[in-house]
Amino acid sequence: MNLIQKKEHLSKKTIAIYVIAIVICVLAITIVVSMQVLGNDLINSLFGIQSRELKTEEQENLLKQGFDNLFTNTLEEDLQYDVPKIEQENDLVYTKYKVQEKNDPNYDLNLYIPYINIEDETIKKYNAEINDIFVAKANSVYQTSNENIIYSIQYKANIENGILSLIIKTILKEGANPQQLVIQTYNYDIINKKEITLEDAINILGADSTAVQNKILTEIQTEERKAEDLKELGYNIFERNSKSDIYKIENSKQFFIYENNLYIIYAYGNDLLTSEMDIVII
Repeated sequence: MNLIQKKEHLSKKTIAIYVIAIVICVLAITIVVSMQVLGNDLINSLFGIQSRELKTEEQENLLKQGFDNLFTNTLEEDLQYDVPKIEQENDLVYTKYKVQEKNDPNYDLNLYIPYINIEDETIKKYNAEINDIFVAKANSVYQTSNENIIYSIQYKANIENGILSLIIKTILKEGANPQQLVIQTYNYDIINKKEITLEDAINILGADSTAVQNKILTEIQTEERKAEDLKELGYNIFERNSKSDIYKIENSKQFFIYENNLYIIYAYGNDLLTSEMDIVII
């Protein structure tokens, strides 16, 4: 092969590479633009990608009915992960404080306070928050007298697909005050060592974020109408505001993953003296 033939050969090879690169770029741009115009669901169907189907009302109602049964104060995990522990002899999540004590007329305590046994800076913040919220409240109850305080704490921890999901439920009744229900959740990717958001969880489970957002608003609007009807009948009922930003996915902080189900929780007692709560299950 002389020099001229070699140059011609290299030129054809280079052209082929450029053509392939251009085709890939055009295809990528077409997909992105199509997703914007036609929507994710249609594009997924065109390319044979199956997105997660949302649950039927019957399926969701069954899961809601079993929600309180989740709180067994235990950890479930699908596999053993090589995770650096703080305390080698204990599970990745375990009950650090267990208190069952009744002292009339001061308090009635039924407390299972969890501890996340993972050596990590994010987890350290989680444990500090659990201590500041739940342990501190328990200590303050010990110092009260004649208040008839009823305080319970339960939790459930679960690991699946490399995600540690912890949910803590507390019920607090102080004297004549309304009962208050508080839900706190923590979700952590133990493989990539980072906190995950609700948006991350929706993607991990293969759901469509637009469909999830629509489902959230639809269910909250239904509960909003029910509350308005009861109010007209003279009942003193907690009212929702479906236009509130708290129902946006990016602002929804309390969620729990269990058995491939995503529980999105709006516990109004986290900020107010109420036990009202809405759950949307994906």
